[in-house]
Amino acid sequence: MSNARLDTRSRALRPLAALALVAWYVNPTYAIDIVAIEEHWELSVGQPDSESSAPQVSMVMSPTGHLDGQYFLFTLNHHSVPAWIPGGLQVQYWNGEEVVESKVGPQEGTLSNADEVITWVQRTSVADGQMTFEIKSGSSQTWGAFGGLGHLKFGVNTSLTNLNGYKPAVSIEGSGISFAGNRVKHLTLQKLRWFDSTGQVYELTAPIDVDADLDP
Repeated sequence: MSNARLDTRSRALRPLAALALVAWYVNPTYAIDIVAIEEHWELSVGQPDSESSAPQVSMVMSPTGHLDGQYFLFTLNHHSVPAWIPGGLQVQYWNGEEVVESKVGPQEGTLSNADEVITWVQRTSVADGQMTFEIKSGSSQTWGAFGGLGHLKFGVNTSLTNLNGYKPAVSIEGSGISFAGNRVKHLTLQKLRWFDSTGQVYELTAPIDVDADLDP
């Protein structure tokens, strides 16, 4: 099968994957409390430009299905608060339009390797009045292994007792290439994993691309 036909087929399957995510969200089978959610992401870079710190990626994850209250941002290949800095990784804790706190990882390099693939997991969980957001299982050529050691992690007070209000669409629509999309092959939500209060683990593999300007 030609690359053009494969690409056409991939684009045709995106709406089906989106429908699967919608079905997951509204299915009354999951009326039990959801207490943790993991988003598994993959970024495939074409030809980066280290001089301009390109491309730059910004990810969002909300526990409530909107951005009016508590939510989190994860930036790759740049920091954006309190001032813009090239390279590295940063997590930000927001409450509405206000940045409450930010943290940076120990890796501060800029993307410079052609055809590099970066993978990571964004995890949000709630327990006993605390909400945790963490980047874990990160892997890249530029930054090596990242996440999982507390550098890219927040623990904040919350009134939430579950994550039933979470909507994948908020992450999909709010995340993307904030600069130099022409240098990215794809940014893809590979799968979702969620955990309920009884300890049951669920998984949905339904890859959805956040469109970039450079075709794979």
